[in-house]
Amino acid sequence: MISSSGSSRQKSCNACVRGKRRCDKNMPSCGRCVKKRHLCIYACQTDIQPFDDPDAAVTLDSFTGPTSTPSGDNLMFDTTSFSASLEANLGVSPNITFQFDSSLNALMSNVPHAGLNDNTSSWHFSQLHLLNPQPQMSPVIVPAEKALTLTDYSKMSQMCEDYEPWQLADPSTKIAFTMGIIKKFHVVFAQNNCTAYLHRYLYKDKMPRSILQAFSMCLLYTNQTEANRGTLLRILHTNVVDLKEMASGTNLTPLEKLARVHALIFYQTIRMFDGDITLGQEADDDMALLESWNIELCKMRDNLDELVKMDQDDMRKKPPESWERWIFAESLRKTCVIGFSLRTFWDLLKRRSRYDEVGNWAYVHRWILSSHLWNASSSFDFFRAWKEKPMWIISAFKFEDFVKNGVGDDIDDFSLYYLTIYFGVDEIKTFCYETSGRVIT
Repeated sequence: MISSSGSSRQKSCNACVRGKRRCDKNMPSCGRCVKKRHLCIYACQTDIQPFDDPDAAVTLDSFTGPTSTPSGDNLMFDTTSFSASLEANLGVSPNITFQFDSSLNALMSNVPHAGLNDNTSSWHFSQLHLLNPQPQMSPVIVPAEKALTLTDYSKMSQMCEDYEPWQLADPSTKIAFTMGIIKKFHVVFAQNNCTAYLHRYLYKDKMPRSILQAFSMCLLYTNQTEANRGTLLRILHTNVVDLKEMASGTNLTPLEKLARVHALIFYQTIRMFDGDITLGQEADDDMALLESWNIELCKMRDNLDELVKMDQDDMRKKPPESWERWIFAESLRKTCVIGFSLRTFWDLLKRRSRYDEVGNWAYVHRWILSSHLWNASSSFDFFRAWKEKPMWIISAFKFEDFVKNGVGDDIDDFSLYYLTIYFGVDEIKTFCYETSGRVIT
């Protein structure tokens, strides 16, 4: 709970005060802000950093997740003792030549050309990985005190502004790609025990009850039959009711708060796209709850405020305390983005999008783009990748630094989602193949 400020008599949240509306003063978000999808900030918080309030923040020191592995926290090694890194064998002849049409140049048109040859007509996409930046470029820095506007999301919001229902039937469109990804969240979890935003080792040592129930539900739902559907829907209803009752307590650990959001996301994607009218309405009713829980996650996350100011060489000197803590922190960061994205996408499908309001995207959301870190199978592999492999901190979906210096094999599945929304389906498929031979299906 956020403490009240003794220096202010203001009891209503800032948004209600500015709008001259009655505030019900609910915490953490009042009813009007939840309904309008505004960030709900009371006088004790700052309008600048609502997710970083020192009284509300929960540090990673309070994380009660998996314990460290024997080779974890104090792993030290000489990077010169390692030789060549892994090479992906995709079975593609190195002599094969591909001809790409001019649509590929559209990808570079989204990247600032400062320092590059202004004669873009002679630029070819295959030269992208040959760029030789003058100094090593730092990750994009978006000051925490800068409230973002719709202009900052012009590339991402274009999909929403151009949306027409027929696009869902065209797999080459961004909206169809997004639909395909979201509809499979519960399927991927049932099959792989992980998703692009939920690390496979996050709940390895301690799995909250909400995740156990959600996993069972996902597994049952993906294997349903006409004969067992009635029982399955009763279990789904019971699980959702149980989650709300169990997760409404005030003594939840950080891991349990993250787990309740993961569980609700799975239930939401099942109900959103099942086709049953009642289930769809229940999903719609629970969107405000998902948003409220997601805001709570944002208040306790490490938003990489220090690392984002460093170049890659300096970042390598600041590894996480342990692999397990990084898994929790990165899963939390990615879940915050997914939670708000799910609400935005649902409102788009329901024709409720407000293009004049930035809502929960007004403040910077960050994550680390790196398949090498996310896919590491052990503490040793993780810290080795931290020392040797490239990584990029993505701030507010700014991908320019990565596009200039990265290759397809660097992209984790989560980043692939948003790169595709940013640039386009065919453009990212070509980028991955041209730069590293990675085939995206």
